[in-house]
Amino acid sequence: MTSSKFDLAVLGADDPLGEALLRALEEKEIPIGRLRPLTLGEETESGTTWQGSDWPCEGLAGFDPAQVQAVVCANASATAARQTKLWREARPHMPQVGPEDITPAPAVAVARVLKALVAVAGPVRADAFCTLPASLAGKAGIDELANQSKALFNLETPESECFPLQLAFNLLPQGQCLTDAYLERCVQACQAEAKDAEVQFSAVWSPVFYGASVMLHARAGKPVDAEALREALRHRDDVTLMESELAAGLPTPATDAADSDDVFVGQIAASGNGVRLWLVFDPLRLEAAQLAAAVENWIDIPSDSVLT
Repeated sequence: MTSSKFDLAVLGADDPLGEALLRALEEKEIPIGRLRPLTLGEETESGTTWQGSDWPCEGLAGFDPAQVQAVVCANASATAARQTKLWREARPHMPQVGPEDITPAPAVAVARVLKALVAVAGPVRADAFCTLPASLAGKAGIDELANQSKALFNLETPESECFPLQLAFNLLPQGQCLTDAYLERCVQACQAEAKDAEVQFSAVWSPVFYGASVMLHARAGKPVDAEALREALRHRDDVTLMESELAAGLPTPATDAADSDDVFVGQIAASGNGVRLWLVFDPLRLEAAQLAAAVENWIDIPSDSVLT
């Protein structure tokens, strides 16, 4: 990496993905010069944390993309997409990256496990049922789940804006990113990463704030050796195998996955050609890592590039 620093704008810096991105940039020690944290909300109410300090977020009205060398969008809303489109038109050579440019977290997590399974059992067909946290819908998703939970405890009617229906104490199979197009992106990305694996995704929103889970069912063309699969998973640096006879030793989204880059795997059960696995992971961390990698790659571009 070059020693020069890099001025960066983050749209949605006060959203969960934006906050995860800033932590990833710090952890990787990526040399950011001037950070411009931007919000789609009210300036007076929005802030984030950067390098151990609280930073207020700026509104869009006073921001000029010519003031930075690149933009990361950490908000998946239509409003954010329209704004980044305007910036692309104004500065077509300025690097930008956003949620639509990275691999969805469920595909990242499932692909890690399927690569180990394919190495042991050969080509497989799999079904991945995912439960996704409110944080994947942004700050609005977290606020809505919190407010709905409070309303129900107070015997009040919960209001729904971010999600199509009540999420608190409920499961929702649609809304926000749970579209056919999103699930197809998961399929395509996972199969591109995990060769010889044919996979289908389905998902629901779950009433948890952080951490996602997957119940993965797969079938191979030959009997699956569960012990060989466990050994293959142990050899992956980005997977943590957790199996225990005690309930407290099983991985869960809240107790293990949150704020970790690993995929945690447990409850492996093989029968004949079939196998079942339980996965938990932090989707914000997996997606933020990709955004941070994009920033790192931009900084590595030679000094005579269009970025200077």
